[in-house]
This record gives sequence, structure tokens and C-alpha cells, in this order.
Amino acid sequence: MNCQEHHITELFKQYVGLQQTLLIRPDTAQQHAVNCCFKRLLDRFHRETDVSILLQALPDPYFPLGMLEQTIFADVVGMRFFINKKRYDLEPILGQELVEWAGAFLRIRQDIQTLFDPNTVTCIPVDGTRHHLPSGQWCGLCGVCCQIGGVPPDPPANVVYPDHWLGFLAGETLENQQLCPFLFQYFGEPLYFCAIHNIKPLSCLVFDQKDCRRRLEDRGLHGS
Repeated sequence: MNCQEHHITELFKQYVGLQQTLLIRPDTAQQHAVNCCFKRLLDRFHRETDVSILLQALPDPYFPLGMLEQTIFADVVGMRFFINKKRYDLEPILGQELVEWAGAFLRIRQDIQTLFDPNTVTCIPVDGTRHHLPSGQWCGLCGVCCQIGGVPPDPPANVVYPDHWLGFLAGETLENQQLCPFLFQYFGEPLYFCAIHNIKPLSCLVFDQKDCRRRLEDRGLHGS
């Protein structure tokens, strides 16, 4: 079937399903199907720079595919309105948001490697190895608390954020920010962690189990 018959939301969700399965259970045979699906998605982008960004970001084992599926590419359901993310007039907007998000992810990845100690900034080294995530704590790593438009970019004592992080954290850089760009995913699993956990903003540090329960009770407006 011609890929133009599929909406970008459908193509993205197809890729997410296949890529997450591949990351969880690497399979040489499955790789071909993932590559074909990825190509169909990339064919929707005509600028070489956009394609290059997506080629680098989307296959990364820490790119939050599952969370973008739940936010940017999820329908929005309100008391008196409904936004169908398969509307064709939304395709250019969704495509641009995906490129911008991928670009932010790559920049943060690079910053962690070059400006900080990548082995200590977050809860696990983000070196492509399956390090064990923290366990035995109240946080279930669902990532819902990070489905936010922004937080005050207030670093802990003796920590200086790069200037462009201030906009990322405050929600002033990415268009229609629905998710913290510092939220990473763990190898395709429904587990999400803060890429700057050990130097995260003070407003995030005070978020506790009670806040978590309240946040889970109010999951927002996103549908499937």
C-alpha cells in the first residue's frame, strides 16, 4: 500500500510498536520490518536536515517513543472538544513537532556527554548498556509526572545549566510542549527516567509520593 495512504500518526505508531519490541527483544529477522516501517515514516520528511535528525534520534534506546505516542500523537479528549490526531491538516504540525523533539533529545544527549559526567548525572549511565534501573522505591518510572509543559529551571546548589536548558525546562523552546524533554525511555520498555536525575531542578526534587498519587488521578486530556 502506498505510504501516502497512511497518516503520519499511524506511521509513527507502527514504528513505535515495532521498534520497542525490537529494543526489548533484539531479533535480526524483526530488524527488516522495523527498517521498512522507519523508511515509510521518513519518506514523509523532505528536508535532509530533518531526516538526519530523525535517523539519529528515533532508533536511540533512550528516545521516549512510547511517551511521544501518549502525548504528541495521542488524541485530545476534553469535556466539550475532541482533537483527532489523524486529521490530515495536522500532519505538517505533527511532523515538525517530532523533528523539534528529536533535535532537543540529541542536544541533551550531547550536553550530558560533553558538559557533565554522563556516568553520574542520571540514575544510570546512558552509554547504551542495559544498566539496572533503581528499584525498591515509590517511583514506578511511569513518566506521567513529566507530562508537563514546563517547570521553573532552578538548578541545585553548585550546578549551572547550559543557557538553552532553561528554555527546555521552562517549556519555552519546544512548540506545544506536553512532555519534559529530559525524560528518557529505557530500551523500549514502559519505563521512563530523568536524564538529569541527580541535578534536576529543585521544583522536581520536592515532588513526592503524594504529588505522584495526585498526578496519576489526573492523567490529563490525552486519549489513545
